[in-house]
Amino acid sequence: MRVKLERKALMHYIDTTFKNVLSSAAWEIIGDGIEEMAMELNPDVETVKDILGQTTTKDNGYEPSMDADPYYADPDTKLYPMLRDIAFDRKTGDACKTLLLEVIVEDTGATNHLAYAQEVLVKPQSYGGDTSGVSIPFNISENGKRTKGYVSAASISSGSPEFTEGAIPEQASMLSADAGKNEAQSLS
Repeated sequence: MRVKLERKALMHYIDTTFKNVLSSAAWEIIGDGIEEMAMELNPDVETVKDILGQTTTKDNGYEPSMDADPYYADPDTKLYPMLRDIAFDRKTGDACKTLLLEVIVEDTGATNHLAYAQEVLVKPQSYGGDTSGVSIPFNISENGKRTKGYVSAASISSGSPEFTEGAIPEQASMLSADAGKNEAQSLS
């Protein structure tokens, strides 16, 4: 039986301090009221066909971005006043920089989950909307360093993910189970 990850397995958090400092990030999950959201990789490739009919492709990397739309203004969130100020004060540059935390939960029984912290630029696209409420859809564009690491399942459950740079440590339960299996095999 094939198993596919549900969309909720991929979580996106934004640092609401907008200080761009990983050690003091205050993460808030993005996605409430959003039915579809994807990190668009926007691959940048150039294809050239020469006079001999040979095709070459130059890979210039990616220009990733993500749209959070709709985003309804909620004064009870920490993100809302930041987005409001960027939009209403027409802020640019460093005032729009923060961090994005992407977490993928591939095994719900795991102690830790793969995560990436990314420097980003947040730009509201508009504000206003219809009778559904005040909307401030925004775009997130990568803007600097990307760091691979992990977050613990416990920190996700608490609503405050704690990012640790580096490889995911092996789970103690898996290690002790393997040790017990190896010990049993050596006794037989």
